[in-house]
Amino acid sequence: MGLAIAQNVKVSGIVLDESGEPVVGASVIVKNQPAIGTITSVDGQFTLDVPSASKVLTIKFIGMADQDVAVSSNVRVVMKISESALDEVIVVAYGTSKKATLTGSATTVGAKDIEKVPMASFDQILQGQAPGVQVTATSGRPGAGANITIRGAGSINAGTSPLYVIDNVQVSASDFASLNPNDIENMTVLKDASATTIYGSRGANGVVLITTKKGSKGKTRFTARAQYGITTKTQDKFEMMDAYEKLTYEKQLGTGEGVKLTDEEIAAYPINTNWVDEVFRTGYTQVYEVSMSGGSDNTRFFVSGQYYKQDGIVPGSYFERTTGRINLEHDINKYLTFGVKATGGVSKEGYVRSDRNALNPFNFVYSANPYVPAYKEDGSFNSEGFPDGLNVLEQIANNPRYDNKIKGVGSAYLQWKFLNDFTFVTSGGIDYNQIIGYQYNYPNSRLSQLLGSPYGYRNDSHTHYNTLSWTNVLTYEKTFNEVHGVKAIVGTEALKYHSQTFNGAAQGFATSRVDALTSGSTAEKPDGNMTDWSLLSYLAAGNYTYEQRYIVDLAVRRDGSSRFGTDTKYGTFWAVGLGWNITEETFMENIDFLNRLKIRGSFGQSGNNDIGNYDSQGVYSYGSYNNLSTSYPSRLPNPLLSWEKSTQFSAGFDASLLDQRLNVTFDYYSRINSDLLLDRPLSRTSGFGSRKENIGELKNHGLELGINGDVIRSNDFTLNLHANVTHNINEITKLVNEGEDIDVGWNNVLKEGYPRYAYKMVRWAGVNPANGEALYYDKDGNITAVYNGDDAVAMKDRTPDPKYYGGFGFNAKYKGIELNADFFYNYGNYIYNHVSFSTMADGAQASSKNMDKRLLTDQWLKPGDITNVPRQDKNSPQLMSTRYLEDGSYLRLRNITLAYTLPQKWVTKASLSSVRVYATGSNLLTFTGFTGLDPEIGNAPAGVGSGPAGSVLDYNYPASRTFMFGLEVGF
Repeated sequence: MGLAIAQNVKVSGIVLDESGEPVVGASVIVKNQPAIGTITSVDGQFTLDVPSASKVLTIKFIGMADQDVAVSSNVRVVMKISESALDEVIVVAYGTSKKATLTGSATTVGAKDIEKVPMASFDQILQGQAPGVQVTATSGRPGAGANITIRGAGSINAGTSPLYVIDNVQVSASDFASLNPNDIENMTVLKDASATTIYGSRGANGVVLITTKKGSKGKTRFTARAQYGITTKTQDKFEMMDAYEKLTYEKQLGTGEGVKLTDEEIAAYPINTNWVDEVFRTGYTQVYEVSMSGGSDNTRFFVSGQYYKQDGIVPGSYFERTTGRINLEHDINKYLTFGVKATGGVSKEGYVRSDRNALNPFNFVYSANPYVPAYKEDGSFNSEGFPDGLNVLEQIANNPRYDNKIKGVGSAYLQWKFLNDFTFVTSGGIDYNQIIGYQYNYPNSRLSQLLGSPYGYRNDSHTHYNTLSWTNVLTYEKTFNEVHGVKAIVGTEALKYHSQTFNGAAQGFATSRVDALTSGSTAEKPDGNMTDWSLLSYLAAGNYTYEQRYIVDLAVRRDGSSRFGTDTKYGTFWAVGLGWNITEETFMENIDFLNRLKIRGSFGQSGNNDIGNYDSQGVYSYGSYNNLSTSYPSRLPNPLLSWEKSTQFSAGFDASLLDQRLNVTFDYYSRINSDLLLDRPLSRTSGFGSRKENIGELKNHGLELGINGDVIRSNDFTLNLHANVTHNINEITKLVNEGEDIDVGWNNVLKEGYPRYAYKMVRWAGVNPANGEALYYDKDGNITAVYNGDDAVAMKDRTPDPKYYGGFGFNAKYKGIELNADFFYNYGNYIYNHVSFSTMADGAQASSKNMDKRLLTDQWLKPGDITNVPRQDKNSPQLMSTRYLEDGSYLRLRNITLAYTLPQKWVTKASLSSVRVYATGSNLLTFTGFTGLDPEIGNAPAGVGSGPAGSVLDYNYPASRTFMFGLEVGF
């Protein structure tokens, strides 16, 4: 017995990847003796009894190069990516594919990139992560989502958002904040026809495939995270007048309170309210999360739960969420596998008003006069000195509004493998959403009095909508003679959407503490509606490869949509893709610096049916006449209404060089969207103003470039740099009504030969230095002092869409210390700054509202003054012009994280597998010449109706600056 022990050496060690993460399940064997070995645990560690005569261990792991190490008592191994890792498997439509045999354009964002961005909604996390993907936050409000377009907006009236697929469930592009981003394993963005056509009409604007985490065979791993941080307002690019300046300005104009005071009284005025400090606050964010994963030979599982709470930068705005997930896979036998993936989230989202009035805190802060106090001497809210007596602090406190939301996404599937090469998967899924809105104006609120309900008003709204899906896919995959790879897919898919809404209201409440609708003295008439739509699809796809060198992809899908006319419900969409792995050719064998070079291209057509559910049908509306119910036609039918068509060509290459240290992806694309679903104006003699028809054409074309490189790669230190850029150009090539322009909102236009939503405005020419008058260009380019709205001209070079956008950053790691940063940039777009239109009003409304300090300091005062601020006059008209149209380009430090992972020998002593502490900052720095609240402009505030998304700044909820501190512990 003692002799046997003497002949063995106990070897312990740890296996890590190049980023320092443990490699789980790596094989550790004695070289040339495969019977003597073990695998690494969930923390990458192993222990092995090795014969004393053996000198070398071999470590193996899929996707990494085999590595030999000398036997010693404590072994530390850093695995490197192997050449075969270039054939990594990524998630694609209805399955997976080796990246080397993919002809489509696809970008994957992994869990590490997702988890380091502390955003509540995963769609915002995509910003700057993938070329060709433009992400703009809809609002800086806690819990707000994002507007996403892939390779330019492909429609005018129909939807432009991509299709989102979570674990094979197609979900609606809303309420993603109710889900936990940390449950995501990876997101794959499909961009061209070859990659998206298999989704037919729903893939016309690109596809975002989301795969959540799952368990694996081995020891159960438990992870706990806790984060805490603060949120603050970002820095303004302009300054408002203080009390002394505003009263001085009013005295100069001969209006307002300043007229009543002497210079001495103004200088000694006792009140100087800084409304930014009064209204804005420091918000707090806290996140607590646990997850557990593991499995046996037959069953794998992943379970997680999270609590998330964030206070906004103004009172009344907040977001609170609780989520849970369970992913379970079970092998019934070697042929059958059953799986369930389900997540649910409940959230509460507090809102502040965003209309352009005194109820909007962002309007109030920059319009309330600084010589008016926020509170009375007794500490109660002051109501004097405000329009209609509305103090926004009182308004927020006494008129709460929030939404309670429930979202669930789940799927169940059964997979059957038979005859060696066939796999059949049937799966059912549901995307469920419920929103219960609450709005209560307290009986004692000033708003209740102004609205004619001095005893309070309560409104409840209820919306629920869900999409059911059933998908059946048969896959055949086989390699013949080791050179001919064949993969074929056929399937069917059915989706059904149902939505139902209703709301009720009452007024007259005895106290603010009792707010149930039944407590109101007068109930209002309830209202509601229901809507449905459905889609039935047949799909097929094929892939052929020859010696991993030559690749052909084919896809076809036939969709039937209930939204279209009787004779046009079905559309057929198709795509073909070609690829060539040049480095697989024999003439490339001696080119050592080039590890992989693949040229690929695709051409195909998909459709878009993202319109109203009944737009093709004639509709009757209902009302009353003489207290009797009536009905009347409100929309003409169009039985020929059919799909918008998106025809796309894409070509590019993927390259990996210098032992995979440098990876480059490049694409050129051209997309023509035809048969646009637009409203054709009709003669008024028809009794209708317009009818939706298939008319118009829009073109997008552009370039994408992504670069990722390991500048330094060693056992102790790694430095990775990454960057991407997208250049997109769009043009309306055909328009409704024989080319007649269509005005949109205040200042945008649809015009043949121009970009989508080009600005159409009167052009500002500056200030006449002789007399201080505002100057403009007429439509012929002549300078005039007379403003005429008919002189507005469309401008090809000024649109809400950027010419370039993208991101760049770095990831550095030295032993257990990590530092990474990500920047996002947006260049060449223009924003109409309606805040400046209000605060730079040249004297108009000066008595009732505060003004920008520049009106006092930079105004024209005497002949010869060179300035861009005209002579001030209380009777100055407020006129829209390019004076307020600003370049919206910006560079933002999107995220920076500093982390430290404790040495393994320390945490092992505490019976832990890992401990990581970190600090994260978001939106810390923004470099821009734009003078508005925030250059990242999403949707215009409610009630403004001023133009398309991204075109107008009008007291939007701005982005905020966040600092987070976190602890992650693995067991």
